Amino acid sequence: MNDFVVSLMLLGAFSSNAYYNHMPFWATTNQFGIMPESSGTLGLLRAGTSFDEQRTLQWRWGTSLAYRTDWFGGGVLIDELNASLRYRKLRLDLGMIHPEQDFMAADATLGTLSVTGGNFMLSGNARTLPGYSVRLEPFDIPFTGGHVQLYGRFGDYATLGRRYMQGALVHNTALYLRVKAGEHLWFTAGIDHYTLWAGRNEEAGVQPHSFVDYLRVLTGASGGSDASLGDQVNSLGDHRGRELLRVDYKAGSWSICFQHDIPYDDRSGMIFRNFPDGVNTLSFSFKDKSRWISDIVYEYHYTMNQSGDCERRLATEAEIASGSKRLYLAPYDGKYYLIVGGADNYCNNFAYRSGWSAYTRQIGNPLFYSRYSTEVDEPGNYYMQGTGNNLLQAHHFAVSGSLFHKIPYRLVATYSLHYGCYFDADGIYRPELRLDKPLGQFSAGFTAMIPCFRGILDIIPGLYFDKGMCLQDCFGATLSIKYNILKTR
Repeated sequence: MNDFVVSLMLLGAFSSNAYYNHMPFWATTNQFGIMPESSGTLGLLRAGTSFDEQRTLQWRWGTSLAYRTDWFGGGVLIDELNASLRYRKLRLDLGMIHPEQDFMAADATLGTLSVTGGNFMLSGNARTLPGYSVRLEPFDIPFTGGHVQLYGRFGDYATLGRRYMQGALVHNTALYLRVKAGEHLWFTAGIDHYTLWAGRNEEAGVQPHSFVDYLRVLTGASGGSDASLGDQVNSLGDHRGRELLRVDYKAGSWSICFQHDIPYDDRSGMIFRNFPDGVNTLSFSFKDKSRWISDIVYEYHYTMNQSGDCERRLATEAEIASGSKRLYLAPYDGKYYLIVGGADNYCNNFAYRSGWSAYTRQIGNPLFYSRYSTEVDEPGNYYMQGTGNNLLQAHHFAVSGSLFHKIPYRLVATYSLHYGCYFDADGIYRPELRLDKPLGQFSAGFTAMIPCFRGILDIIPGLYFDKGMCLQDCFGATLSIKYNILKTR
């Protein structure tokens, strides 16, 4: 039977931040972009059903509506609005649905213990994009005796909000292979690829968006005569993604996992020229979530390689005359050079200048802070200009369990070193943006869920702290009251 669930959450948020009362990092990170960005309030109504596992053909639907007030104003937000159909191992998702997250706390309400939720390119840090996806759930490859599984997804989405390239589309293809090497041991490898394409703006005009162009996006082919010069030389659209290597060992009462989540932003990254860039995650988890400590996660983030330092060669006269964004006038000899490789510039692109973002929040790794601009000092006119700190190192530690075996909690702490980036928002190479002395940042957060009246009512307090050179030093607090209704039909 389909479980029908309704919940209502009311939240108040407070920040000591003197700069527009912005909330600390962990108060808003991986909250799907709906939490107040500053001192404010949030009302969140969720309703939906689950799949009926007893049927071959299954369906479900879900919706989540929010009303948020903060320094940026107040208004209604559509968080989720979706329907799903499943037949055996195939699943179709339509609408706005939260991306799946891994390394969850003792209670899923408290969120993930990972900075990225287990996915460098699709964390839970930003608002959900509307679209569709066709999913193949883990499927036993014939003649392997259940030792080799294949799974993945294929989907298309629309971008929303004020962007440099309005109306841009997103295509996603993901494919993973899982191998069972023993009774308890699994190895997983795969690729998760994203492309920003189409859209329009006053400077570049309408971008190619025909069905033929869609096929070019799918195959990574060069653009036609109506595409920009860069897309004609390279691939149509702005391509990026991640490659995953993962090992899981699952015993009877506990499990351990290690994964290397590798970002790429061009072909050199796809062939591992950017090693050792990525997020290295080590997770230990008990099945019994009532333990004082049930889950531990450590992550090491490193994005300093980016396929090496900028490779350059002397520019030709024609290239100098073209005014290419990748021209660099060297101060030591007064000659023009062309940047031809290295410095992958993760999650940035000149044509799609808003980068890998939604409503000014990073869709991928939340440690890539948003770089945005405004023509006038009005919040509604802000638009993303990618990220200005994709060169970084970070250590992250998280622990979860149940206080007194009854109160689920999550404790997260992150220390990061930020070295800036190689290019400005216009895609122009500026060596001074790459910092020799990094900016240090420490951010921490603690949340708990106190069940009342046999779980009908939950009280969720949160405490957060930022100190460092990247974000404003501040203390923040949230208090939520969640009312749960569960009906079975």
